[in-house]
Amino acid sequence: MKPPELYGDWRVVAGVVLILLGIGNWLVGLNGIVQYRRMVVASPPSAELYRNFDELDARTDGAVLAPLTQDERTISYAAAQMDFYHAVYLTGCILFALGLLITLLSFISVIRRDAREALQRRSRSRVPHRDGHTSGVADPRQNQPLPAHNGTSI
Repeated sequence: MKPPELYGDWRVVAGVVLILLGIGNWLVGLNGIVQYRRMVVASPPSAELYRNFDELDARTDGAVLAPLTQDERTISYAAAQMDFYHAVYLTGCILFALGLLITLLSFISVIRRDAREALQRRSRSRVPHRDGHTSGVADPRQNQPLPAHNGTSI
């Protein structure tokens, strides 16, 4: 098997591309998760984020609808970014596994095709002997002359 046979097969190329794309997404996602996790963990949680909303009425609902403070906006933004990078990370893992599977199956297919072609070339190049038998037969019993009764049982 020669390298042009490998990179000439579209399945091998597609598998390698998926592996590289998966590794890229995997690393970018992991880097983003670590970066934004530091941001979320570094800021202390606000007591107002965990207050009970069951006691709200017409005069207190303004506090709920009020915009977030700057720290809360930063935490919310960092949490959203971290969720995005989790999706990128998981997509990278899936693409890597899919690419690995496709590459493995295509390598097996290329190897089987190469072996099949080699056997066909070998069988075409065999020259029969003068008694009509081909050389290089796997089973030596096939090269034996037939008995007088042509192999039928009595």
